Amino acid sequence: MFRTLFSVGSFEIHTYGVMQAIAFFTAILIAVRMAKREGIDPNIVFDLAIWVLVSVVIGARIWYVIEHFSEYSENPFDVLKIWEGGLVFYGGFIGALIGGSLFLRTRKLRFTKIGDIMAPSLAIGIAIGRIGCFLNGCCYGRISQSCGISFPGKEFPPPYADQLRQGLIQPGATHSLPVIPTQLYSTLDNLVIFAILIFLSRRKPFQGFLIWLFFGLYGIHRFIIDFFRYYEGAARALKIMTLSQAMSLCVIVVSGIALLFLYREHKKNKK
Repeated sequence: MFRTLFSVGSFEIHTYGVMQAIAFFTAILIAVRMAKREGIDPNIVFDLAIWVLVSVVIGARIWYVIEHFSEYSENPFDVLKIWEGGLVFYGGFIGALIGGSLFLRTRKLRFTKIGDIMAPSLAIGIAIGRIGCFLNGCCYGRISQSCGISFPGKEFPPPYADQLRQGLIQPGATHSLPVIPTQLYSTLDNLVIFAILIFLSRRKPFQGFLIWLFFGLYGIHRFIIDFFRYYEGAARALKIMTLSQAMSLCVIVVSGIALLFLYREHKKNKK
């Protein structure tokens, strides 16, 4: 909706990039506080954050490009323009798992312990980042006259550009057709997840509980929100759900299994 925060000549600062930066540093700040509370060196958080940041951006961008391959096949250099938006959580999730696992392995750290420290940060980071998506216009929902928001034609945000390309609005239209602001719903959901994780952080029954609970709750959120998201045909799996929904189901199942396994291990060790 406000894609450019300000510009000086041809140099522009995009709201999407600014919000992602705010999300990143807020997440680090919270993780550092969690680490100190758990007696973990905060420098580990900073080092891990760099590894995960690079891995997330690469993975999230690759997934997005795969979903929107037709857009980039004609302009391949646009793949590098991540400041304009176009990152998919589950691509970043896979990238983060790979990058984070390599880091933890080299430092000989336990995933469950560090994961519990990082879990609330992941939730608040996504919540803030989705505000950037809303301001940029990406990750929007389906057309809805009853509960949608129209995006102004200035700067050609994704809803406006997509509807113009599809002939749903006429050239020169001042606004797009109203679309469901799924970005803001995602922000609200992830704030709720963040509050739950913070509340349980001092009450967790066993190590690893917070990180796997986060994955499970996010998977449920993403599976539901995708019913209201707008997607191109390439973003669907088996013609009945989106790729993200298919991934969400996998994450929910794996999270449930992990929590059950950790719970049983915890009960066994108490005997």
